[in-house]
Parts: sequence; C-alpha cells; structure tokens
Amino acid sequence: MKLEIATFFVKNVRFSNETRYDSGVLEINKEELVRLVLEDKRVLSADLDVAFPGEKTRIVKLRDAVEPRVKVVGPGCLFPGILGPVETVGAGKNHRLSGVTVMLSAEYVPTILSGTAAQSSGIVDMWGSTAQLTPFGSTINVILMINLVDGVTELEAHGAMQLAELKVAQRLATTTIEKAPDDIEVFELSKTDPSLPRIVYVAAASITWQSPHSGLAYYGLPVRESLPTLMHPNEFLDGAITKDVRIGNGSRPTTWSWMSPAVILELLRQHGKQLTFLGVILQRTRFETEFGKQVTAACTSQMARLLGADGIVSTRISTSGNNFMDMMLTVQACERKGIKTVFITPEWGGKNGDELPLVYYVPEATSMISTGSFERDVMMPKPEKVIGVGNCQFVQLYAGDKLYAPASEFTLPASFCLLDGVDCLGRLNLTCEQY
Repeated sequence: MKLEIATFFVKNVRFSNETRYDSGVLEINKEELVRLVLEDKRVLSADLDVAFPGEKTRIVKLRDAVEPRVKVVGPGCLFPGILGPVETVGAGKNHRLSGVTVMLSAEYVPTILSGTAAQSSGIVDMWGSTAQLTPFGSTINVILMINLVDGVTELEAHGAMQLAELKVAQRLATTTIEKAPDDIEVFELSKTDPSLPRIVYVAAASITWQSPHSGLAYYGLPVRESLPTLMHPNEFLDGAITKDVRIGNGSRPTTWSWMSPAVILELLRQHGKQLTFLGVILQRTRFETEFGKQVTAACTSQMARLLGADGIVSTRISTSGNNFMDMMLTVQACERKGIKTVFITPEWGGKNGDELPLVYYVPEATSMISTGSFERDVMMPKPEKVIGVGNCQFVQLYAGDKLYAPASEFTLPASFCLLDGVDCLGRLNLTCEQY
C-alpha cells in the first residue's frame, strides 16, 4: 500500500465569515461548525475558541485532540467505521493541516461515578514549563466545547463527543482540497535489500475490561477479547486506531498521537535505508490473569517470528502496572525466540526519582528506553485566560478527585493529569541531567 500525505502548514487561525485556508492562514466560520456539530441531537450546545503557543492560556475539561485530515484519493475515508463504512485504509492520498489541532472540551452527566471506567479530563497550558510536558503546548489549538443532553449512556456520550471532534477536524481539512501543498511525504513498504535488519513494531492496546468502551478501538470497534492483530503502518495514518474520548487524562494517548505515531513514522522513514519495516502488531494487553498474559506474549512473539523479524521495537500505552507485566512477558517471549527487542516505556520512580522505576522485570529486558517519569509533581502557574466548556471556576480531573481552581496557581500530583502528559509513544524530547 502506498499513501501520500500532503501537508499544509498553519501559521495562524482566526474566526471569519468563511471557513477556508490560504497561505498558512486558517479561517473558521464558527457558526457553520457549530451547526455541523448540532446536527447530532445528542449535542445540546457547542462553541469554539482558539489557543496559541506562548499565550498564558490554560485549557481544561479536555477529552481528546485530533489533527485535521481528509482523504482526497483512495479507498475508504479518514476514521473508517466512524466517519464512513469499514474499508481497509492506508492507501491513496491525504491532506493534513500541520501545526493545528482540534481539541475536545466536553461535559455530560455521567452514569459511572467511580473507578477506572469513570470519565476523566485533562489540562493543557500554552506557556511555560508545563507547555513542554505535552505536544499541544506548541500547536495552535482550536477548542471545540460541547455539552451533551441529559440521559445519554456512557457509550452514547463517547460516540457523540468523538463524532463531533472528527467532523470538525475533517471539515477544516477540506479547506485544502484543490490547493498545492507545502510538502508531500510518501509512505510505502516497498521491496528492500535483503541484508537489512527486519523490524516489527509492537504497540500495546491496553484495555479497561470493565468499561463501556474498552479504551482503544480498531476501525471504530472497541478492542476487547482479542489476540494480537497484524496491521499495515499506513492504517494508523488514516485513523484506523481511535480512543475512548470519555477518558481525557494523559495516561493514554490521544487520537492525535495515534494519527502521528512517532515510532511508526520513523520506522517508515528508515524503511529501505537502515531497516526493513515488516509491519505493526497491535497487541491487546492488561489481561486479568497471568495465563492470559502468557498467551498474548506467546502469540505476539510467534507472529513476529513467522514474519521473519530480526528485531522488535515495542511501546505500551498505559501507566498501568498490569499492562506493564504483559509487555515485559512479551519482551521475554520474543528474546527467547531469538528476536532482539527494544522496549520503550515511561517509568515510575516516585516524586523525587529515587524509587523503583519498574514494577516488574525480566532478565531478558536488556534494552529499554525511558520516556520519563510520570509521578513527579507538576507546578501549574496562574494563567491570564482559561478556556473550557461550561463553568470553569472549579474542575475535577478524576471521579472522586479533589477540585482544582484553574484560574489560579496549583500543583498537580502527576503529569498524567495533562492531556498526553505521559509520553507513551516516544514523541517528546524529555531529558534529564545528573548533578
């Protein structure tokens, strides 16, 4: 499969009487997009705002973020199973607006009031040190704020919120149709020199089994009792993987991150140069029993061996220790089959970094890359502006958690309180120094 990604760089966003893109400027007709969102009768109200990097702006009640893209050539559509019928994607040509996101700030009346299956939300700062802890501190963010009608179920709430953000993102991307892009990049798993190392990427699909939505969806279908699934990397770039947008905390990647997965993109770019990229194994993790963990590890490693892999790069997408055990057992199973494995993972370490960084370990895990500790306190300075749906005098990030006053200075207990605040997919450049 061959996929062309045409990029249009966005340097400024402003509201206007027309939705259009020209020479780096994205103009948005707010009324048009609000009408588009209100076509869904589950949405009670909608509004839009924009936040720019460097402004002392705080965005709250965040559920998800997505990059504006639209398919202009080829089979299927962006976000198959959600915005269109299920059809294998990853081929053709897409247009993307780079440097801008659509962020979802949403409220509804929940029916699950406690536990990991309950709704949550995240925060993003557009200035200062906290802006560096999430990719969205450096992008222009179009914030879609919606309220849902009373009486929706948890799964209906997810569906309504997700549909709203994806429709807005696609509409913004359609402004580039018939225009010349600033850049075009081609992704294809072409034939390579047989002497190059053969690499597979293993992406953990951490599942919340007691939740109405499992947490991760494949072509719009929540992944539940699934064994590992082989995917073409281009499918990710077409939105084949999405998340539960009820869960806005940083312990799970946003849809934006799944659309631009750093490791997959780098492996695609090095294909035929330094390596042969064989594909992606989407591995369902966080099994409830040790037996289930052993089975998924054995299945993943066997799939990689049948593909003829010399090496594996693996990541995990949750701060869960349960999920971490699945991935460690997978590293062990792959190494025992003779497949060299690199494990990329955030770590624990405690508030001061002097506690155990790993909750479980196997002796075969000899090549690991840390993307940083997520347990450190995060100091949130006082903003000049707060953007978010509804009354933002106080916000609650987790069910049963304390209330925060976002217009003031406060301290968060961990970076997973920020949207995409945990680097699960190796996209940020966090570093540390030893004194």
